[in-house]
Amino acid sequence: MHIRFIVALIFIFRVSAIQASPPVADIGDSLRSILAQAKKDRSMCIGCEGIHAGSDLIDFYQKRFFEPFWVDPDGLNRIGKAFANALASIKSHGLCPEDYHYSCINQWIDHIRSVSQKGVPAEPSQLAAIDIVMTDAFMIFGSHLAGGKVDPERLYPHWLSEKRKSDVFSVLTHLPDGGTLDMALKQLAPSYDDYWRLVNAAQRLKLIVQNGGWPMLTVSKRLRKGDREPNIFLLRERLRNSGDLITGKTADEVSFDEDVELGVKNFQARHGLEIDGIVGRETREALNVSAMKRLQQVLLNLERWRWLPHNLGNRYILVNPPAFTLEAYNDEQKQLTMKVIVGEAYKKTPVFSEKISYLEINPYWNVPSSITLFEILPQIKKDPNYLTKNHYRLVSGQEESSAILDPILIDWDSIGIENFPGHLRQIPGPWNSLGRIKFMFPNRFNVYLHDTPYRDLFNKNNRALSHGCIRVGNPMELALFVLQNDASWTRERIQALIDIGQRHIVGIKDPCMVHLLYWTCWVGEDGRINFRKDIYHRDQVLWDALNKVPEDRKQLRNVVSFENRCDFQAASTNSVPVRHQDE
Repeated sequence: MHIRFIVALIFIFRVSAIQASPPVADIGDSLRSILAQAKKDRSMCIGCEGIHAGSDLIDFYQKRFFEPFWVDPDGLNRIGKAFANALASIKSHGLCPEDYHYSCINQWIDHIRSVSQKGVPAEPSQLAAIDIVMTDAFMIFGSHLAGGKVDPERLYPHWLSEKRKSDVFSVLTHLPDGGTLDMALKQLAPSYDDYWRLVNAAQRLKLIVQNGGWPMLTVSKRLRKGDREPNIFLLRERLRNSGDLITGKTADEVSFDEDVELGVKNFQARHGLEIDGIVGRETREALNVSAMKRLQQVLLNLERWRWLPHNLGNRYILVNPPAFTLEAYNDEQKQLTMKVIVGEAYKKTPVFSEKISYLEINPYWNVPSSITLFEILPQIKKDPNYLTKNHYRLVSGQEESSAILDPILIDWDSIGIENFPGHLRQIPGPWNSLGRIKFMFPNRFNVYLHDTPYRDLFNKNNRALSHGCIRVGNPMELALFVLQNDASWTRERIQALIDIGQRHIVGIKDPCMVHLLYWTCWVGEDGRINFRKDIYHRDQVLWDALNKVPEDRKQLRNVVSFENRCDFQAASTNSVPVRHQDE
């Protein structure tokens, strides 16, 4: 936890006498005085706002010899004005302006402007205080923009991301060197085109929400081409609103014609549904998700983008369970796309990034104990030859050299969860549950990519069917991608090893990254928003975390009302700062 500092300031605005603008040195003296007091009291409130950058903020000003950053003697300087304007657009990133002192800063600016119009200069203490508040705002916003507001491993809001702190300070320090604030914020935000396309998509959805959203279908029966009824008018309006129905109005707005069928297919493709042009239960449910709910979905997926490394690598693989897809990239160019099978809802595929370090041709499958005890053991008790029929070996340990045990000599009726004799290993072959190729990127979740003999499962629309690992639709093509920088590996050489049928380890000279993600919406190459079902029910959890008010802020809110929290003249040494967030 960072150190927090408390200094309660009383600002008494003198409007009776016209004075000259205070010199910069006076503002610096005020900065030094405020921050010196902060060191003593160990936490800080500037007028109306709790300061969260703590000791980092003090270090920042010490390195500047207490020279103000955002203000000059006449008020906000160029950078200060630009940042005040930028705070209003923070919502486009799915972040709340009030997390960054938005209302307080604006009221402060309005006051300085009003007294300035009367010919009264702002006092150095006022200018020093707003400079500190704006620095704190930039540090927090920059940190959230660069690394996310929510800690993805623990799902709670944090003020400053340690992994991005140095980036924020570097950008802030070099901001006066001729750069613009827009450039600085873009430098902190994810640089991926996908992120900014999603930002633009949020703006389009906001307009739809502001105009009342889109209509909902009230009919429960299936609708298909050839039908005529009043709900088809609503269906047309719904499809037009989301850009799926391209043609204009026709003479018969209640007819389900070819244009409507094409519009439904467009909608189904964007939502990962079966593309049949029929409005059945799943399509109707997706059509009836409100525009506001879809907007929230876009905004929370922006947060997931901010969690990613700012450099995914020269060669990398992206796996997105809600889309059931894998994509492979080389120098930012997509080289490969394939279907995948991911973990079931109760055996979720995790989110993390790691390097593929080696491949296994004709892998063993060392069966996890949970599968052995709860899925295979009941089959053995029904059929003592089950292990032999399905090419399993009973071994004494998990090492390759472990002794092989004879299952015929075991009284399986007496075996339970607590006394299973050894471990199960499925030998290589076309029957092996891992297929012919296994892609290893060691991780604490024991998750990997692998082939599968059950190819028919790739024809299913919902492919959340595994125990957590990812089954890939085209393992040979993926292996060639992973090994493409090693000319000694060809399709023919890999196939020859597969045909031998023996386990073989393939080291990788130029490892590529694997990023297991979780995106329930994105903007496609055609510029249209795609949505997918939240198969692991993670969206609402993240939305709640993004909008959660930390406990310290809840306590502060109970003391001072939001309406009065920026009343500088009413502040006293006993006042407590309050922060406010739109909920």
